[in-house]
Amino acid sequence: MSKSSSRGRSLSSPAQVVAMLLVFLLLSTAGGVVAAGFAMPAVGVASAITKASAQMFDELPDDFNILEPSQVSVIKASDGTQITQFYAENRIVVSLDDISTNMQNAIVAVEDQRFYQHKGVDPTGIVRAIVSNASGGSQGASTLTQQYVRNILIEAGLQNDDDAAVAAAKAPTVARKLREIKYALTVEQKYSKQQILEGYLNIASFGPSTYGVEASAQHYFSHSAKELSVPEAALLAGLTNAPGMYDPVQSPERAKSRMDWVLQKMYEEEFISAEEYQAGLDTQIADLLKITDSVGGCGAAGSAAYFCEYVVGEIENSDIFGATEAERRQLLLRGGLEITTTLDTAKQAAADAAVQAYVPTGDPSNVKTALVSIEPGTGRIVAMSQNTNYGDATGSDPTATQISYSADYLHGGMESNGFQPGSAFKTFALAQWYQEGRSGYTVTNTTPRTFYFSDWTISCAPDIAPASWAPKNANNSENGRHTVVDNTALSINVGYAEMLVQMDVCSVTQLAADMGVTKANGDPIDPNPSVVLGGTETTPIAMANAYATFAAHGVYCTPVAIDSITDADGNEMSTPSANCKQVMSATAADQVTITLQSVMTSKGTGTAAALSGRPVAGKTGTTDEMDNAWFVGYTPQLATAIWAGHSDRYYAMNHQYIGGRYYATMYGADLPAPMFKTYMDAALANEPVMGFNQVSLGAGAPSSSNNSDDSAQARQTSAGGRHNQPDQQENTEDEHDDSDDED
Repeated sequence: MSKSSSRGRSLSSPAQVVAMLLVFLLLSTAGGVVAAGFAMPAVGVASAITKASAQMFDELPDDFNILEPSQVSVIKASDGTQITQFYAENRIVVSLDDISTNMQNAIVAVEDQRFYQHKGVDPTGIVRAIVSNASGGSQGASTLTQQYVRNILIEAGLQNDDDAAVAAAKAPTVARKLREIKYALTVEQKYSKQQILEGYLNIASFGPSTYGVEASAQHYFSHSAKELSVPEAALLAGLTNAPGMYDPVQSPERAKSRMDWVLQKMYEEEFISAEEYQAGLDTQIADLLKITDSVGGCGAAGSAAYFCEYVVGEIENSDIFGATEAERRQLLLRGGLEITTTLDTAKQAAADAAVQAYVPTGDPSNVKTALVSIEPGTGRIVAMSQNTNYGDATGSDPTATQISYSADYLHGGMESNGFQPGSAFKTFALAQWYQEGRSGYTVTNTTPRTFYFSDWTISCAPDIAPASWAPKNANNSENGRHTVVDNTALSINVGYAEMLVQMDVCSVTQLAADMGVTKANGDPIDPNPSVVLGGTETTPIAMANAYATFAAHGVYCTPVAIDSITDADGNEMSTPSANCKQVMSATAADQVTITLQSVMTSKGTGTAAALSGRPVAGKTGTTDEMDNAWFVGYTPQLATAIWAGHSDRYYAMNHQYIGGRYYATMYGADLPAPMFKTYMDAALANEPVMGFNQVSLGAGAPSSSNNSDDSAQARQTSAGGRHNQPDQQENTEDEHDDSDDED
């Protein structure tokens, strides 16, 4: 154990402590302090205060529990790569064995030379402080144990958001001193000197922005506290008195003077030799510092910042982590959590590359885009990217934002909760169609006509049907009679209106809700018939996850961003569950998948999304005036949604250059579909090719003698079949609906 050259004496009783302390307080705080020979009136007053304070001392509770100090929480990707960290106080708790003996000696020398002799309170130190202060000096009488107690009380107040408790722990009052003394005596009875020293070195501030000796050593010297040299230890020990005043970065001369004073104390206490003392004096601050700044929060997460916001939302909105949002936030900032997330760094890099390739950050068009990817059957979010820098908008970066365009409001998204998905919503009507046992080869009348109030079945809201509604197709070639598969491949509006009129609209919106596509408050979308054309806002993550349900054969999982969490002691904590459940029949889900493969055939709207050498299913989406464009698609291993539009309001994206390319139109086929291909080809490059389940689409399957349209639909049922991708698709998607037709 470290040695001390001084020999104090132990306290004989708490009364002695109180008496000596009160004399000290009286003489050091009252006006007209005498320099020598205590005057009788002063002694009399001290006696009276001592008697009253002794009673006060006895009434204080004996129990004092050591509080674990706040620690840094770390957020990691699924492969263990650190994404960022969160902290209210930048602190890393370590054991005494991992703290240099030089540091232990330095803090004892400067803060409490009789630390190893006293029992928590040092009467010799009190007397010395009385004499020093009576002579005009400034000498504290608190032992290292008392300082430890004070730091714990402050920390408890901070962790509980209790400003009054923090103020009481710092107040220059007799009551505070008495409390510190009693608690210090209690601590010394329950804990060893080594435990107390370890606790103090972990909780105290050793810099303006660092707490505990480990984080401070890494900040100032870029190595651990176990490696601290004598000069480094002296520099850190000198900071505890006034971290801001002696900060070696801002005030190197003042810091050097303080360091030399600590070295002198270490030499006087025989902790270092004359040679070490001189070597320390010869060491300059600039020779010691090797600053490593530690930045926390989602702003330090780089391109994963918006995914980071989703993780934060998971913690702040789940009662797993506390009864209130304030408690959950405190846990994140102070709990020393290790949070391993679902983020796949390779897929995130592929997402970033695809986004920047098509709509770079700061593009003059001001078009925004977002990409989010989910693992079917688990709900694990593996990538989330958008073409903005995370932060507040500035003159030099006016598009910077902290809002995630992929997520819902509770996870950092827009208050409006997303964007209109256009015809990408038709898939939910298709899913209900198959859920009811209907055939993909049913022929529908796709010639535009007016639908009236009496045409609709809306059991949950019968009065919501419009008096009349006349949806239009993109062009006359889509008029006539087409199968359900045709309606999907070509995205024929009237064909889907005809399908919807044969079902209960409420069953479609409820199925969408079962797959996570809801209003912002979680309620099903209003069952207005025009919903089939995608006029109600939703989020890219909701769409990606809903389509992942089809890939998972009808199993819906709540999106999850966290794989595991351990607390500061390494114990596993509960995490939000994906709660996977079957929400539609596996056969119906597989029928949806087979039908959505037709979208990627030569006649479909999503040809540009066809992947290289592997089967894929998906759907394009476009809204009125070409102000939102989507592609949502999937393979058995990965579901992805891509949105492009404007974040401030809806206005057209056609007839302009975006990302250096001119777009005469802006359908889901134009930008989102090729971006989808670019991303998915890269994200799945090292994964095996997997096919979809092959199921019948129902009665009326075409024979080889059928017309070419039907033959194309028959060919699309072959898993792995694909078509060459043209450089620029001819846009035939019919999703530019009149705004009057949308919710």
